[in-house]
Amino acid sequence: MQVEVYCGGAVETNGYLLIRDTAALVVDAPEGMLAWLRKRCAESGVRVAGLLLTHGHWDHVMDAAAIQKELGMPTLIHRDSAPLIENPAIQANYNPFDLEPCKASRIVDDEKKMKISGFNFDLLHCPGHCPGSLGFYFEDEGMLFGGDVLFAGAVGRWDLPGGSQKQLMESIGKNILTLPDETHVYSGHGPATTVGKERRGNPYIAGLCAKS
Repeated sequence: MQVEVYCGGAVETNGYLLIRDTAALVVDAPEGMLAWLRKRCAESGVRVAGLLLTHGHWDHVMDAAAIQKELGMPTLIHRDSAPLIENPAIQANYNPFDLEPCKASRIVDDEKKMKISGFNFDLLHCPGHCPGSLGFYFEDEGMLFGGDVLFAGAVGRWDLPGGSQKQLMESIGKNILTLPDETHVYSGHGPATTVGKERRGNPYIAGLCAKS
């Protein structure tokens, strides 16, 4: 599976294009993602089969409604994050921009596995940074697209509405540190890392690593 990275918007948010043969999935939709996708899809000739949203915070969904309208593919999000994209006014206190509402066509809750156009992946429910945060784990490829849960050398913030440090640490310990060390972690901001690298050197999760 080929992974292409787009970084854009006010807080340099990562979006991802996952390509296998002529099909593709998009993970997250930061500002400017649609224009980039137009160019990349035209160049590569791929058809986007779905938009996967790791969570509903404004910087990850700025282009979600526009991408959904223009490319016409289903949009997936967790039930607990769906209100953030359906009613963007919920985020008005910490969102400096106007968001166009987006209606997800696939709202998940307790589902553990997903298959879309030949892509097989696990859904990891990782609350703590945002209600309904999801990680998309491609076991065969050893790749996790985890949004703002775990970063290279850091973890996601927990001080926004619905955040919880306790939940965040539990999510990391239960769902990410249990993955193989060689798993590549593609985060919502910053460079990619691996589970093993964070296990050995991330100061925010040192206590969790001692227990795992």
